[in-house]
Amino acid sequence: MEAPAQANITGQITGPAPGPGAGPIPGSAQPALAPGNPGLALVMSTGCLFHLPLPQIARIAQAAGFAGLDLVMGSPKIAPGAEVEAAHAICPVRVVHAPFRNWSAWGGHLNAWRAAVDLAGGLVCAENGHSVHVTLHPPAGTLRDAIQTRWFSRAVDLPRLLDAAPGVSLSLENLPWSANLLGNGLFAKDAFAELVAECLDKGLGLTLDVCHLGVSDRDVLADLDRVPAGLLRHVHFSDASGYTEHLLPGQGELPLGPFLARLGAARLGREGVGGSPYSGTVSLELDPAQLPEIPPGQAPDLDLDQDSPVVCALAALRQGMAESLAGTPPRAWRGCSHSARRREPVAAFG
Repeated sequence: MEAPAQANITGQITGPAPGPGAGPIPGSAQPALAPGNPGLALVMSTGCLFHLPLPQIARIAQAAGFAGLDLVMGSPKIAPGAEVEAAHAICPVRVVHAPFRNWSAWGGHLNAWRAAVDLAGGLVCAENGHSVHVTLHPPAGTLRDAIQTRWFSRAVDLPRLLDAAPGVSLSLENLPWSANLLGNGLFAKDAFAELVAECLDKGLGLTLDVCHLGVSDRDVLADLDRVPAGLLRHVHFSDASGYTEHLLPGQGELPLGPFLARLGAARLGREGVGGSPYSGTVSLELDPAQLPEIPPGQAPDLDLDQDSPVVCALAALRQGMAESLAGTPPRAWRGCSHSARRREPVAAFG
């Protein structure tokens, strides 16, 4: 009997890739699902290539071997309809990133969250394990967000309040924090601890953005160890240097390899993250400028060649993520210790 593709987390196995509708791209890697734990999947944020049409992004992600998409709602145009369905049929949406700015385009912050939850409910299917996760940005606690902050601070059981359908789960993401603003916003003395407390109080999971921890001058390995068992649902993965975010792994200062190795150790039932196996998703979330440029006007089908620079770059990154989860991260992803990169924090919001 042939071993399933999940048995090789490095994604070296080639052949048909399961997709809800469209067939696989010839020669493309099997989706990156974790060995012994098919609930852990490596996905690609559509923000990595947000300037391209969604179906084209999906085909590139599938060609690079990712198991699904992290769909960023950067515009009200990203809504139930033909374009989203076409992308979902090529590479299943596993995560929806709720709008994080310009909420007035949806009629307000709360309506933007409801739109994200509604979109996720319509994408639940067998190909994503009948599960779609929604990442929410908590209100910043500023005067501009005063009404939403007041509502959020008193709300409980957000999945019920937002009418989350079966199979849809929600989490809060850690945002860039500045030491000189703590105590004036939603979170006070220990921003990370208070975010965790909010997640537990409101029936939510946690989305851990590694580069946001980095630009906030946090110790990413120490904070990973502080996450209560079972709370972590999703990870945004990219490097940071100073206050520059969403860099390629190895181009910044963060210990991304050790971070994923520690997460992988928890996934395998060893020590870390409360000792609980991790069965969520890890999303590559890069600035598009970090990837090879696709020539203007190039036909979508031409971008699917396995020798295409953007596909090769993404496939190499996906393989590095898989190897890191398996405990053998690339040497260039080791980063530096938190003490070696300490600096005087200033405001950093993005």
